[in-house]
Amino acid sequence: MLQLKGNYKIRLLLLFVLPVFFVFPLTGNDFTPPDIMLTKNKIRIVFSEKEPAPLKIALEALQKDFLNVMGFNPVVIGKLDKDYSQVTIVIMNRASGAINAPVDKNRKLVGFESHHVYADYKTNRIYLEGYDLRGTIYAIFTFSEKILGVPPLLYWSSWIPVKKDNIVVPASTDFFFKSPQVRYRTFLHNDTDFFGPWRANSEKNDNIWLETVLRLKFNTVELSSTVRPGYKMSAEAYQVNNHGLILTSHHTNGLNTSFSTWDSYWKEVRKTEPPKLLLSNEQAILDFFRYNAETVQKSGIENLWTLAFRGSGDQPFWSVFEDAPKDDKERAEVINKMIQIQLNLIKEVTGEKDPYVRITFYDEIADLMAKGYLKPPVSENMIWTYVAARRDPYPYSDIVNFDMSKPVKLGYYMNFQFSSTGAHVTPAEGPWLMEFNYRYVNSKSPLYFSVVNGGNLREFVLELSANSKMLWDYDAYNSDQFIIDYSAQYFGEKYSKEIAQLYKDYFNAFWQPKKPEFPGLDRQFIFQDLRYQRVFDQIIKNFYASGTSPNLNPLSEIGYERTPGRTFRIDLKDNNAGNQVDAMLAGMQLTIPKFENVSARCSEMMLKLDPDKQTFFNDNLCLYSYYMTHLSKTLYHFLIAYKTQSDKDILIRNLDLAYSEAVIAQQYLFEGQHGIFSTWYMKAVPLEKYTKSLMALKDEALKRK
Repeated sequence: MLQLKGNYKIRLLLLFVLPVFFVFPLTGNDFTPPDIMLTKNKIRIVFSEKEPAPLKIALEALQKDFLNVMGFNPVVIGKLDKDYSQVTIVIMNRASGAINAPVDKNRKLVGFESHHVYADYKTNRIYLEGYDLRGTIYAIFTFSEKILGVPPLLYWSSWIPVKKDNIVVPASTDFFFKSPQVRYRTFLHNDTDFFGPWRANSEKNDNIWLETVLRLKFNTVELSSTVRPGYKMSAEAYQVNNHGLILTSHHTNGLNTSFSTWDSYWKEVRKTEPPKLLLSNEQAILDFFRYNAETVQKSGIENLWTLAFRGSGDQPFWSVFEDAPKDDKERAEVINKMIQIQLNLIKEVTGEKDPYVRITFYDEIADLMAKGYLKPPVSENMIWTYVAARRDPYPYSDIVNFDMSKPVKLGYYMNFQFSSTGAHVTPAEGPWLMEFNYRYVNSKSPLYFSVVNGGNLREFVLELSANSKMLWDYDAYNSDQFIIDYSAQYFGEKYSKEIAQLYKDYFNAFWQPKKPEFPGLDRQFIFQDLRYQRVFDQIIKNFYASGTSPNLNPLSEIGYERTPGRTFRIDLKDNNAGNQVDAMLAGMQLTIPKFENVSARCSEMMLKLDPDKQTFFNDNLCLYSYYMTHLSKTLYHFLIAYKTQSDKDILIRNLDLAYSEAVIAQQYLFEGQHGIFSTWYMKAVPLEKYTKSLMALKDEALKRK
């Protein structure tokens, strides 16, 4: 056997080993770093068990994302090692320090919720790094979206994953997010007629909405009354906290509750009969306030405090206090006193000299503020939250007159829906209207707090997506570009610009019953689907009240309307009409062909899209345009029948047509019931009520001579 001398052995060994190291030159301009290959069953995740529970929930979501896309769950190990043979995904929460790795000095995280997803080809690692808890959660979901291709609206978009055994992660992968421009970015689900029963269907449904809130990178959830007897909070409050989100309370709920819990407090906590709600019972009110503040503080839930002194519902305090003053100035003085008491209690229970606290200028509060009677507290961490105008969201006079010299932080509350007159079954406001509002407010002072009312959530996922993008980075956001990107993400790149135009035309199809008044705002007053509902409600009950000479101005303000004219916003002069009925008929003649045009183009586009994109396109745009087309036709024929009821044949023919259009509208809507949304509209669809009413009106007409 040939014997090799020692040095020759080394040279022979180097002959085989050295080329492995010199495949990629270490110096020079020609060096191309190798990509990282994610390969099924060959990926690890480093995650410390010491991390808080919300991060573990996010990890579970990431594992589900891997299972959906690559068909397996990566192995999870508790600490870093020096095994570079397989791809390792490292989840690092800088605040906890549970997993540590060298900091990228060029992209160092320096502020709350900032996060970083980047590849390190030298170690075969991908880092998901967060400055704090939520930053780390956002890093996880950034990886899911940017690398795995899992969209934030995966549950709402009927997303079908593209199965992959391998995913190439470029060596240049580097997604860096500085801290958001708006500190508190809040989601409020204010309607529960669809959402509530749907959540109750399964534990999965009850949690995925919170996961969606985080995937969209909101950080706060606004709930109604969350204080319970026994120094406990509601299950929903703990659920929000368990997902790593901040809790705040509705503008009716000072110290996280309202006077709707007054009786239960006295009966279940104090074991006594409730005293009357009287301002003169000041000690009883103070006891109630103290209990609520102490309960929130003892819960350990991360909470953004709210100051409010209102009634038991979304109404003024004088609706429930018998001894409330009648004068606006005196009423404001009561509110000034009560919110100062609440603020003092917050400081006492938290031990903080200047805690973060918000007050919301809603409805009567905004009116008192505009008159100069309300004197809300002023401090560096006091958040004055202004509200878009009721019924139609645009900057109200109080924010227009905001004194920028006030040493306070600024907040804004905007509705994508209203419970009584706005968008409900279909979206109507759109990203452009949202952008106008927020840019206007931000021009007054950098926005610190935001809350958007997203209704039942499903109908407003587009607006919510746009809002979350804008609040993170005003400079990078543009609604036109957003809608193109959104269309590309959910429907494919090829037709994204055409679909973006369809969305824009859909929102512009809504009838505007009054010309805009706010400078620069094109769509200030919009006739949303709940306004249609109010018209039906008010006319049906008085349809035959005046015999064959109907009242052509049949609409009246809803019972709790504070500002005259805003329930319907119908301007006769702007519509060249002599009465409300003729104005609405003219409006329907304008809006019907616009919705028909969008509907026809949607039908054409549907045939072009890949099958896996069609369901969400149908749910998120087509159905809404079809529904509004036939709802508008329903209203048109209903109004013709009402106006011309002296002619029995015209009356019956148009009642039949209105009935047929309402049935078609409902059928289109029900197409959106499938999968996890199979019962979405079953609990609260008014069209069935209207079809019955239309038949009853026809039966009555047939009896007439």
